[in-house]
Amino acid sequence: MAALVVVFVVGGAVAYAQQFATAKIAFPFVAGGKEMPAGEYRFELTPERTVVVRGGPGTSGAMLPVITALGRHDLDKDPEFVFDKVNGKLLLSEVWLPGKDGFLVLATKEPHQHVVSGGSNPTK
Repeated sequence: MAALVVVFVVGGAVAYAQQFATAKIAFPFVAGGKEMPAGEYRFELTPERTVVVRGGPGTSGAMLPVITALGRHDLDKDPEFVFDKVNGKLLLSEVWLPGKDGFLVLATKEPHQHVVSGGSNPTK
């Protein structure tokens, strides 16, 4: 029984530890209403289903509640970040962690274009 508890606890810790990605975002963007300069960021899914964005020069980070999970549309194992371009600003809208489904963190209602950073076939 003790071995089963150890497997469960260690397995849960390993599964949680894999729910993040680090990426260099080559352009300024907005996450959770906060301006983020170009730089290296860590994107982490918390147990509370919030995406936390940390890093970047001179930022305090941002917390973005997950609106919904998004089903993976490819076999890409690389992290991918989708930004909605509205009025010249890039707003973080989707976070795709390695080997996981994606997470919608912003639902833009007005017309917009997507800019993708990361993944195996980035557009920018």
